Amino acid sequence: MPIAGLMPVALRRLEWSDHEKAHELLSDWTVVRYMLLPLCSKQDSEKFVRQALNEAEGAPWRSIVRAIIDGSGEFVGLCGIAILQGAAEGEIWYLVAPGHWGRGLATGAAAALIEFGFKELGLHRIWASCLPENPASARVLEKAGMRREGFCRKNLKIHGEWKDSYLYAILAEEHSKAHPKVVTF
Repeated sequence: MPIAGLMPVALRRLEWSDHEKAHELLSDWTVVRYMLLPLCSKQDSEKFVRQALNEAEGAPWRSIVRAIIDGSGEFVGLCGIAILQGAAEGEIWYLVAPGHWGRGLATGAAAALIEFGFKELGLHRIWASCLPENPASARVLEKAGMRREGFCRKNLKIHGEWKDSYLYAILAEEHSKAHPKVVTF
């Protein structure tokens, strides 16, 4: 059963054929300006997709990246979850193409990542950070069921500048009580 008001989304594994759409996102300043991700050249974007296809579990951290697909089947963004080796918690992130902002797609993707992290990966806690100057991202996290846990001073170096951030999180026990299954992964 979906969370009320969310635009239907599906998350699927990346394919090499997604590299052009991924580059459109990763090379758009309006999309990456609040992210740790750099503004990518075509080669950087292709490297990102190649690494995302790998999903190596032996590295110091595991990165699971998915394509966000809207109800019409269109590729509209990227999202993922990063897990430090041996940790029982993961960090989620999402990018949606500007032409699709304001439709609940990022919230649907965040909710699906949370569901995947708890149900498929068996995580105990899922967290995310967002910059205070990005209130839309804070709304996404709150609508997906996360709570603001704190405010961190100048903890993220974003495009060469130290930035403050809000920390959001949800525990597996909170999710299982509050959120039914939202989407198959």
